[in-house]
Amino acid sequence: MNDRLLRVAAIVRADFLIRFRRMSTLVVFLLLSAAAYLWIPAPATGRALMVVDGRRAVYNSAAVGMATALLGTIFVGLVGFYVVSNAIRRDVTTRAGFVMASTTMRGGEYLFGKFLGNVVFLATFMGGFMLSSMTMLLIRGEAPLQPLVFFGQYAILVPSSIAFVSALAILFESVSWLSGRFGDVVYFFLWIASLGVVASGIDQGAAGPGAAGWFDFSGLGFAFDQFQRLMHTKQMAIGASNFDPSKGTILFRGLDLSHGWLIPRIAATVIPVSLLPVARLFFHRFDPVRVRRSAGRERRGWLARINRLLKPLARPFAWVAGRGAAGADALLTIQATPSIVPVMIGLAIASVTTTPTSFEHGVLPVSFAALAVFLADVSCRERRAGTLAFVESAPSIRERFVFWKLSASLRLAFLFLFVPLLRIAITSPTRLLPFASGTFFVCATATALGVVSANAKTFIVLFLSFWYLVINSGGGNPSLDFAGFYGVATPWVALAYAATGAASIAAAHALRTARAD
Repeated sequence: MNDRLLRVAAIVRADFLIRFRRMSTLVVFLLLSAAAYLWIPAPATGRALMVVDGRRAVYNSAAVGMATALLGTIFVGLVGFYVVSNAIRRDVTTRAGFVMASTTMRGGEYLFGKFLGNVVFLATFMGGFMLSSMTMLLIRGEAPLQPLVFFGQYAILVPSSIAFVSALAILFESVSWLSGRFGDVVYFFLWIASLGVVASGIDQGAAGPGAAGWFDFSGLGFAFDQFQRLMHTKQMAIGASNFDPSKGTILFRGLDLSHGWLIPRIAATVIPVSLLPVARLFFHRFDPVRVRRSAGRERRGWLARINRLLKPLARPFAWVAGRGAAGADALLTIQATPSIVPVMIGLAIASVTTTPTSFEHGVLPVSFAALAVFLADVSCRERRAGTLAFVESAPSIRERFVFWKLSASLRLAFLFLFVPLLRIAITSPTRLLPFASGTFFVCATATALGVVSANAKTFIVLFLSFWYLVINSGGGNPSLDFAGFYGVATPWVALAYAATGAASIAAAHALRTARAD
């Protein structure tokens, strides 16, 4: 037993050191800590961290602790998965996994160690965020800091989210067809759906958590149930929200685990561990034969078979993609993932046949979400495949790499959005500017983030998060209507997105030039 614990501890320690020695980890840590400043505005600005029925909650340890803990669980659920979902893949690419497989370590021990490594990593991030939030309470606070009260709110809400994300990341990495971009997209919509389904189940049930409370991994259902019971309202906003000064303030004394919530909160933290035995069934344990077989299955899997069947459909796009290096790169994307062709055809048919409302609120958002998934890998696939040095040996590619990738992305976007573009030009020409600027913004940010991070996950998670925010706004905020979905974007908003895209390309080019020097 002691030997097993030592092996698990060694895996956790190695995982911790590898992750925290990376500059990207420091950047994400600082960004998350800085977010506390943005989410806890001074009341004098007319905004507050927590607003209930238009009234601002007094900044005390209970209110700030609960609100920032909820925001933290959203960060863990949305971003945390993409940060930790490379633990097994890293050991394959560095060959460290094959060394570990030659020892007495068992597959279950390895997966449990990786799970604990994810837990420790995410818990460290949340600990830093909690300390930053405590600091903001001292700066903005209207009541003394109570560390135990503050920590108690985090202890009630955060552990279940960390356990869920850590276990699901191991499961997705162990299942070959969920370990790539497809799994990244599946996780995003799975997480979004889980928030709504669980919260709705708790809200529609009787008093208390019910069965849904056992699966309230985000803690949102618990928090809203408590608010409904303690505050007798469902009108709550968290995170730099506007309030009505004439309504006065409210005093929030914190969440508690009474009324049958203690067992469900413990269960929501423990249940995700049951995913590890499922992951063990699919885990190859770094057996060279199984690793090669797994890679072969990826090439022979149902997605690969669909791509092979659709590959002839990609050939007619050769002349549309254009000539030159950018045209060849755009065509390579289509040939590498021929499934893009039926998606384009389906969106083209929908663009022609749907009503104006369905086109603007349905087809256009779906088109941009699908385009983003296909664009995410364009600017970083050479580094991932180990062919970057070979590609850069071509004339002028090294010096113009970022602009080459941007041009390829724009050509791909033109093919993808050609029919929606025609409909907009015919029926709503005033929306051409937001549509064009939004398209450039998506292509530019996909290119920049791919070049800077060398990882398609970065753009996928950031854009899908932004896209989800845009869809939920429903056109209520013109500054979020980046591609003119709702017809409320002003010319200045369109120009702002175009300028943001241009700035991101300039920054990526400057960073790449500095790296080359």
